[in-house]
Amino acid sequence: MISFYTTAFNLDDFDIDIEDALLNWFYYADEVVIATINKDYKKVEEKVKRSKFFGVRQIKIVSKDIDISTDIFWDGKLKNLSLQNCSNKVAFQIDLDERVSGIKEDYIAMAKELSLHDFPCSIMIPTVNLYGDLDHFKDVGYKWYIHTRKNCFRGAVNFSMKEDGCFDPEKSDTCELIDSKGYLIPCIGKINMTETSPKIIHLGSLDFQRRANLNKKFWRNIWSDRKTLSEKKQVDATDVYIDSSDFKEAAQKHNLPTPLWPKL
Repeated sequence: MISFYTTAFNLDDFDIDIEDALLNWFYYADEVVIATINKDYKKVEEKVKRSKFFGVRQIKIVSKDIDISTDIFWDGKLKNLSLQNCSNKVAFQIDLDERVSGIKEDYIAMAKELSLHDFPCSIMIPTVNLYGDLDHFKDVGYKWYIHTRKNCFRGAVNFSMKEDGCFDPEKSDTCELIDSKGYLIPCIGKINMTETSPKIIHLGSLDFQRRANLNKKFWRNIWSDRKTLSEKKQVDATDVYIDSSDFKEAAQKHNLPTPLWPKL
């Protein structure tokens, strides 16, 4: 009923445990689609082949010839490639540093509700951003994770686009859920944040040193390039922290039941 779709790239720097993600995702998903760039295809395939789900559950790996160093739209293109290869009528965008939490039947109910509509639509789900350890979080955000598949795309929203063909990085990360003309897909519901409600557990800032190293090797350069192209002058993305001591935002205990997410 639900296809999860994700991306995997630059594995030497990211060193993501794909198996740990699959152990969680297949608790909810009927299919997982992984998009990557051509040069990383073999590495992703090797990791997937070592999974206990390989040959047992539906896993697709798709790739495209994208140069991350020169194509500022690469992130959205990869997510869209993954989305367009989903088989089910309902799709769920998820990153490898995210885990899904909540009662499975609630996700099935969301999928059924989305399927009732004859237009592209989505439901917003809360994201708990863990901070420093499994017990604390920085904040809760909301994103268009689950949505109908038909006539939905991932890319830069139209109001972020500039006349020169670039996008404004303050308005887009090139991964918005959009229609063929670049308009945001309508949201028909928003899940309230409760202990048992559907939610995403984001692990990106779980380990400050790991996050700082990843930012230093990859993400600060990516966002600096995006801002430089957009503003037509050299810009350093100093808000992308590259030292573990920079992570100083206030955190609080979330008091959510443990384990925070289920595994098969």
